[in-house]
Amino acid sequence: MVTMIQYISGTLTFKTPVLAIIETMGIGWELKIPISTYEKLPTAGKPCKLLTYLHISQDDIRIFGFATEAERELFVMLNKVGGIGPKIALSILSTLSIPTFIKAVNSGEEGLLTRVPGIGKKSAQRLIVELKDDVHKLLNHIDQKELQIGDVSSEVESALLSLGFNLHQIRKELALMDESMQKLNTEELIKEIIKRIYQRNK
Repeated sequence: MVTMIQYISGTLTFKTPVLAIIETMGIGWELKIPISTYEKLPTAGKPCKLLTYLHISQDDIRIFGFATEAERELFVMLNKVGGIGPKIALSILSTLSIPTFIKAVNSGEEGLLTRVPGIGKKSAQRLIVELKDDVHKLLNHIDQKELQIGDVSSEVESALLSLGFNLHQIRKELALMDESMQKLNTEELIKEIIKRIYQRNK
C-alpha cells in the first residue's frame, strides 16, 4: 500500500455507505469509504474533501477515502496486521468508533472486536497483540473534547451493543447529542438513548 494522493477536493456527486464519487476538473473519482466517513459527508452537489489512500495490488488499483486523519491512520495500521486487508479494515471502521476500537484493543476485549463482520476470535487476538503498542498514536489525531465525548460514546456504544441494539441506530442517536445530553453521565446517557430509539421506532 502506498500514499500518493493525499486528498481529493471537489463536488460530491454521488454517495452510498460504501463509496463516494467526487468530481474535480471534470474527473469523477470513486473512493471506497467506511460508514464512519459516509455519516460525515455533505449532501450530493455540495463541496467535499476527503483524505485518501491509494491501494495497489497485482490486479487492482483502488482509492480509499476518509473524513479524518484518525480514520486513515487506523486504516493503515489495520492493513499491516496479518490477515487484515482493506475489506476487513473498512468493516472495522464501519462497525466500531475509533475510541471504541482503542478501548477494545487496550482492554483485550475480544468479544467487542468479534462483533465486526469478518473478525473471528483468532483475528481479534491478533489485532490485540499486534496493535496494543500502536493504537495510542491515533490519539494524536483526536482533539481532547472529541476524545472525552468519544470515551463516553464508546462505553455507551459497547453497552447498547451488548443489549442487542442496532449499531446504526446507536450511532445516529450519538451523532444527534445536544449539549444537555453531553452533560449526562454514562448510565443516564444509555437510558436517554434507549428512550429515544424506542420513540423513533413507534
